Amino acid sequence: MSTHAVLEWRDGLPYSTAFDDVYFSVSPEHPQHGLAETRYVFLQHNQLQQRWQQLSTDRPSHFVIVETGFGSGLNFLSALQLWRETAPPQAHLHFVSVEIAPFTLQDLQTAHAHFPELAEVSQALCKQYRLLQPGFNQLELPEFSASLTLYIGDSAQLLPQLNFKADAWFLDGFAPSKNPQMWQPYLFECMARCAHPHTTFATFTSAGLVRRGLQSAGFQVEKTRGFGNKREMLCGQWPAAVMSQPTRPHLPKIAIIGAGIAGCSSAWFLANLGCEVHVFERAATIANGASGNPRGMLYPRLNAEKPLNDHLAWRSYSFSLRHYANLDLGNDGFQVCGLVQLGGSPRELKRVQKVAARYADLGLLQKLDAQQASVQAGVTLAHDSLFFEHGAWVNPNMACMRMLQHKNVHLHVSHEVTGLVKQASGWQLQMNDAKLSEHFDAVIICNAAEANTLLPDSGMWLNPVRGQMGMIAAQPSMNSLKTILCGDGYLTPEHQGQHAMGATFAPGDNDTGIREEDNLDNLEMVSRLSADFNQALHAEITFARASLRCGSPDYLPYVGQVLPLEPLKLQNAPIERTQDLPSSQGLYAHVAHGSKGLMTAPFCAAILARRLLIDFGHALPQLTEDSFWHGLHPQRHVFKQLGWQSLMQPFSDKVPT
Repeated sequence: MSTHAVLEWRDGLPYSTAFDDVYFSVSPEHPQHGLAETRYVFLQHNQLQQRWQQLSTDRPSHFVIVETGFGSGLNFLSALQLWRETAPPQAHLHFVSVEIAPFTLQDLQTAHAHFPELAEVSQALCKQYRLLQPGFNQLELPEFSASLTLYIGDSAQLLPQLNFKADAWFLDGFAPSKNPQMWQPYLFECMARCAHPHTTFATFTSAGLVRRGLQSAGFQVEKTRGFGNKREMLCGQWPAAVMSQPTRPHLPKIAIIGAGIAGCSSAWFLANLGCEVHVFERAATIANGASGNPRGMLYPRLNAEKPLNDHLAWRSYSFSLRHYANLDLGNDGFQVCGLVQLGGSPRELKRVQKVAARYADLGLLQKLDAQQASVQAGVTLAHDSLFFEHGAWVNPNMACMRMLQHKNVHLHVSHEVTGLVKQASGWQLQMNDAKLSEHFDAVIICNAAEANTLLPDSGMWLNPVRGQMGMIAAQPSMNSLKTILCGDGYLTPEHQGQHAMGATFAPGDNDTGIREEDNLDNLEMVSRLSADFNQALHAEITFARASLRCGSPDYLPYVGQVLPLEPLKLQNAPIERTQDLPSSQGLYAHVAHGSKGLMTAPFCAAILARRLLIDFGHALPQLTEDSFWHGLHPQRHVFKQLGWQSLMQPFSDKVPT
């Protein structure tokens, strides 16, 4: 990406050329000076050790820190280390940080080398610190029961959007004299909006404009001794704060219908947030739909014309790559080998050129001519292409199995859910044997094209598409292939003596039987990818599988609350604000990912998990703009039919820079 911090290293210390200031200080007399200052200013004066030791050991809890200025990540690392040492295991740390110009990974590692005692937490962060883009970046660290929401951009754009409750603020960033645009009223207004009676703050500065801004916003401000040679610093709290922990709402017990990639991802992220999750699958095994294919591709299909679709693709791509790496699936479950997307027709070539012109500066793709693409792929290619260095394949079944192994997830196979029963005490599931399940606070429908059997009046338009993929035995002409190739189908490099190929595309066809003509279509597709593959038509097919993908008319998934439509249609006047919509009373959908579910489902599951807990009273940080979230609403087509255009805030088509 083009927004990395430009650093000068002076005596081994990182200086910002933009703000002419050092990120942290280290002296020969006190080599851990920067870390000691972080602990003194931000950890000690937010009383984090005491507060975290007081968190409930009986039930899961959440703690939210907001930081202005991620910089070298030193504050985050010190907080993460203390969190693991003092917080109970079932608590979850949410760390939200804003940074206009992030370090490169190499600069981050160089900076962290000053603090060897942080090596373990640094390694965990650096493993996730990649594929960063302007806007929201969600980095999950499940081994620490922590999440980092890193917003790359101007704090003036993000902070007015925040709508949750922060437990503590780290007011970092460069001094007001060096970076006055950050220390403005919008910062203090945001802090007041996100405050509760237990919210605290700390900052290294004692500047009068900061003190007056905080007091004007309503905070109680204390001036105290600074660290080292610094005379004074500020800390404080929202009025009437008492250092006992606030009362938290209970975490909902959740039922998920369907054990494909959408259901398993939803279970994983909700379980990581402490929820008790029950997954119901009608088959005897999991991942029986498209999620049961032995390999699936991870790459964004961009068009440079639909901003919400493209942003979903970008964010899902980077998020899913980090997510699958986190699952530790091994070489048989997940491989990053790069992907070449061919401009093999006039229409595709035009799209390749348009996408490259719009997005190449983000650093996640390159435009290659035919010769460059051939070198990258290791086989002869005849067309200009897009190259995704981090393109990958994943074994969906292994990923689903891994996500369901969480201690908070309970799997129920051979349980076909035939109906939903809403009662005062929650939801019950009607089973095929006429029995009712226990009560659940919330239900998430994740059974793809069959969702409308449980939600017949939801207004979701679900388009089933048959697809058949296959595996072919390795052959000499394909041995040199180094990357995934995508044209009107895909082919993966050899692994365990086989290549994966596919997939056919048959809208409206619900048959999942294996067809020989589809095998031949896939082989012909492979033969068109490269002139080197002229023998592909004679390759041995070792495996074939057909399944149904479920999509929507606008190629966006349905994610969010499912509302009762009949009362809405009887409204005398249009509903113009989402906050005026009735509650779904705990009913959600997570379906219609089409052929990109392996990439988009984990990201959407993470968003949904946060939004669901917000609906149940947990004021947690959101992972997207509201307009992005509303654009995925399961009933967005109905809202448009009713003429409620103002309800669906248009997602900005501004290109990230």
